[in-house]
Amino acid sequence: MPTHCIAISKQPYGGIHMNNAIRLFTLAYAGGNAYIYNSWKKSLQPQIELIPIELPGHGARISEPLVSDTQSIVNDIWQHIQPYFQDHRPFAFFGHSMGSILAFEMIHKVYTETGRYPVTSLFSGRVAPHIRSEKQWSKLPDQAFIEKVITLGGIPDVILEHKELLEMIIPVLRADFSLVEQYRYDRQYKVFPFPIIVLTGKQDQMTTIDIEAWSEYSSLDATFKSYDGGHFFINTCAEQVLADIRMILLEHERSLSL
Repeated sequence: MPTHCIAISKQPYGGIHMNNAIRLFTLAYAGGNAYIYNSWKKSLQPQIELIPIELPGHGARISEPLVSDTQSIVNDIWQHIQPYFQDHRPFAFFGHSMGSILAFEMIHKVYTETGRYPVTSLFSGRVAPHIRSEKQWSKLPDQAFIEKVITLGGIPDVILEHKELLEMIIPVLRADFSLVEQYRYDRQYKVFPFPIIVLTGKQDQMTTIDIEAWSEYSSLDATFKSYDGGHFFINTCAEQVLADIRMILLEHERSLSL
């Protein structure tokens, strides 16, 4: 494998920007929310319009019930992003860990609803969709559950050091981990007719075989990039990750005009 270092509204996610930028829809990891991608805007815009997607019970939609059913979340996301598909701007999806599952499912949902595919998409920190999670952490008692989650990293110390904050995030994490554990790939899905990019951390606990199995999901090409760091390399190696995302998306956008 090659190596390299929302409440529903009519104007979702701050409105629809009518320009020629490629749209990048982003989906967070378990326990995360749309806010984690806000810092990406400076590196990507204006050539790339960043659209972080918020899930029920997360971030700005914290007052809504949590959902652990993949199809229900996919339908919810579609209701929020549907207005963006009223024009024919090129688009792509990015998801990290749990977000990769949702990005994968959203690509199929968008195609079902519109007949359109993204120019490319990026799947990060996740093995191929047909490889089932063997973890059943979501069923553990709170203390044991948190101890397992901590091994992945990604939870800020300020949360771990404050019991009240930790108690607030446990239900969110548990719902998200339940989604990942219950997820089942639909083998009737078509292979993507566009190239895909797979990003991983060199110290993440995934086998090369399970990662490279993503190559089965594109009829064109699957490119693999790895970065120094563990499961949350998108945070620790953010500058390089963003530079690569920017380069990849702009190259694919330029290819459309040739």
